Amino acid sequence: MIGANAEAPRTGPAPARSAAAERGGLTRLRPAARPWTETSWLGVGVVSVAMLVLPWTLTLVNGGNYVTHLIITFFVWGIVAQCWNLIMGVSGIYSFGQLALFQVGAFTTGVLSFSVGLSPWVSIWAAPIAAVIAALVIGLPTLRLRGIYVVLLTLAFHELLRNWITTGPQWISGGGYGLARVPKLGFEYVMGPQYERVFYYYTGLVFFGVATYAIWRVLNSPIGLAFRALRDSEDYAISRGVDPFRFKLFLFAFSAFFTGLAGGFSAHYNGLASTSLFDFGVMINLLVMIVLGGWGTFAGPIFGTAILTFLTELLRAFDLYRILALGIAMAVIAVAAPEGLVPVLTRAFHSLFGVFFEDDEAPAP
Repeated sequence: MIGANAEAPRTGPAPARSAAAERGGLTRLRPAARPWTETSWLGVGVVSVAMLVLPWTLTLVNGGNYVTHLIITFFVWGIVAQCWNLIMGVSGIYSFGQLALFQVGAFTTGVLSFSVGLSPWVSIWAAPIAAVIAALVIGLPTLRLRGIYVVLLTLAFHELLRNWITTGPQWISGGGYGLARVPKLGFEYVMGPQYERVFYYYTGLVFFGVATYAIWRVLNSPIGLAFRALRDSEDYAISRGVDPFRFKLFLFAFSAFFTGLAGGFSAHYNGLASTSLFDFGVMINLLVMIVLGGWGTFAGPIFGTAILTFLTELLRAFDLYRILALGIAMAVIAVAAPEGLVPVLTRAFHSLFGVFFEDDEAPAP
């Protein structure tokens, strides 16, 4: 018997979810699942204040000006290493054209500011645009290939660009040695030449911070998940609706933008666009930065760039054995920690200190 106040059963069909709601549920992360919802803004604020104060503190220290130079160098190569890791480590595309895209940015702003006479603050923004165009040119045929053929085609682009720049017209090649008088950004007129590097530090910090944040957001988004799916199993990713050509082309353009911006900033900071950066040793050095920190991880390229930038200078006192010591260190890390230092240190941290974060109220098994 049914009570008088009981609700009559519904006989009609259940209300269907709208197509927009279905699409939203499939393509968007829930707010609680987004990594940036758990960001420690106190920690971000402390680090930001420390980074803002650091260059002024270094001006008071003997040799601090050179330390500032090393940090600016870290900003430049940290951007390039993160972008290359996004292509090779995260997405599994074995492209070796990243250094060429860096040089596209450097020589674009160098030619426009030195040979054409544009303001450096205008020409520096042409650097990432030119790098994106170059990435799309090599990306269209490259992304239809697989494996070793991608390596060969991107290396061919690297060599063709090197030969064209070194043997090109005087206003581009500088007689085969590059552009030795790229105009600077004019920071020497703000507070004097002694504080010039402080403002280059802040400019590099902004570029590095924006690039790092953009890469972090991409990695922790459905786009980053699609990149990993394409790397691990392209057939499965395609079956789930991931368009490999569209996603990979976006990745080429995204990484090329920040790589070209780093190249343009480096050219104006150093006052030159050198052809020596096409050397194979520079490419290997950049690759070591990625592998050393952790291939395919977010913090790995940053950590590896910092180690290689500062460790090289610390070993300069032992100049005769510096390269040998670096080689031995890389060999030991490659054998003992093939996945990189960041994953190893993360596991060690959790194994040592994880006991302090265990739930004391967890039920006994």
